[in-house]
Amino acid sequence: MNPKELQKVAEEAARMAGSFLRLMSFKELQVFRKGKGDVTTNFDLESERLIKNHILMHFPDHNLLAEESVGDKKLSSDSITWFIDPLDGTKAFLRGNLAFVCMSIAAWDETGLLAGVVYNPFTDMLYSTAKSSSTYLNGSVLPPPSTFPLKEARLLIDFSNRLPLGTQKLLAVADLDNVIGRSYRLGGGISQHLMLVAQGTLHGALFWGAGRKGKYWDIAAAALILERLGVKMTTLEGNAIHPSDKLFDQLIIARPSLHTEMLQWVEKLKRIDS
Repeated sequence: MNPKELQKVAEEAARMAGSFLRLMSFKELQVFRKGKGDVTTNFDLESERLIKNHILMHFPDHNLLAEESVGDKKLSSDSITWFIDPLDGTKAFLRGNLAFVCMSIAAWDETGLLAGVVYNPFTDMLYSTAKSSSTYLNGSVLPPPSTFPLKEARLLIDFSNRLPLGTQKLLAVADLDNVIGRSYRLGGGISQHLMLVAQGTLHGALFWGAGRKGKYWDIAAAALILERLGVKMTTLEGNAIHPSDKLFDQLIIARPSLHTEMLQWVEKLKRIDS
């Protein structure tokens, strides 16, 4: 199947669900607890329903893995699988921090990612790409971001409070120690954060979680968008990301030369607390 067709349908689904989210009144908001520290809303559920229905209208035989209704569905190598996060950054949404809310839609088969869309309906910024294609922001080609050395780089750094205390302290003051240029830590959806790397506002990102959270739909669309821009996304050990992986909260994202420096930095930090 032509990846551009998948991209077009993903863009349509994102804009349709985005229109719904913009038009909804917070008076109609209902919040549901999914588990410890995790919530969803009726807005998440309806956004997901709209996205899934639009995709299935065009591709009824495709497999859908979506955050709010994944159930016991498994990754399939027999057909194209869609990874859908209908409202990435639900907690930011509930706080009214709408700049860091988005939806993430990606199509994948056994050859890899085929199409990806990240859309923030509140800023109306739609990032979109397909396999072997350019990356677009609201229809205009997005150029590859510039490369900076680690000591000059603006990095998004997000880490777990379950990491060794020494590692946490070194990550927290990395810019003050002149290890990196500038450190940022932001709340909200991970895909929206990664679009700051895609557009060159930030030069890279380090996510050092405790290995307890994250799903592929959180990063799938962003991964393809970044890949098409020449930005690497790997585990902390430098391994490629695959949908069948068990965790997605330990990531290094940057252009190749900076990525190499960040890998070396992370290895150094691991040795300090080993």
